[in-house]
Amino acid sequence: HVQLAGILRQIRWADTGDDELDLSGEETGWGLNLSTNLRLGPHVFRGSLVHGQGIQNYMNDANADIGVVLTPNIERPFRGEAIPLTGVVAFLDLNWSDQWTSTVGYAIQINDLPALSTPQSFEKGEYALANLLYHPHPRVFLGPEIQWGRRENFNGFSADDLRLQFSAKYSFSKSLITR
Repeated sequence: HVQLAGILRQIRWADTGDDELDLSGEETGWGLNLSTNLRLGPHVFRGSLVHGQGIQNYMNDANADIGVVLTPNIERPFRGEAIPLTGVVAFLDLNWSDQWTSTVGYAIQINDLPALSTPQSFEKGEYALANLLYHPHPRVFLGPEIQWGRRENFNGFSADDLRLQFSAKYSFSKSLITR
């Protein structure tokens, strides 16, 4: 399937400070998301592309929806602006056999931050993983997974995280409702 979704939202904030400047404001947030699941023989590709402004709160790695920009108006030297965002997700579920599966994937989120962003503001995040899972029974799987993540801040600071984990899952199937 291929699916297109959208969001349109009004964002408002109130300046509760006790000074002569009124920094209250509003912005329109919007976004479009194109996603798909494509069957490729026994395998499935899952992908998504999102782009918009002021929709960061709808992402897993949420940061502020609104950034601060300078204005030439001395009575209102700052204003809020919806931050542009682009995100991509691409994962491939590989079904090698009834007993062996894998998932490999990559995701990225890029926030186009305004110049007055704080140095620790989240600007870009990336994530990738790969696993190999054994299914000895239809309700059981286990196996290793390697994960990598990277965060980049507005000030140029970046950090990588590499993890190796082992997972095991048992799906209970007892129904409390009898027919």
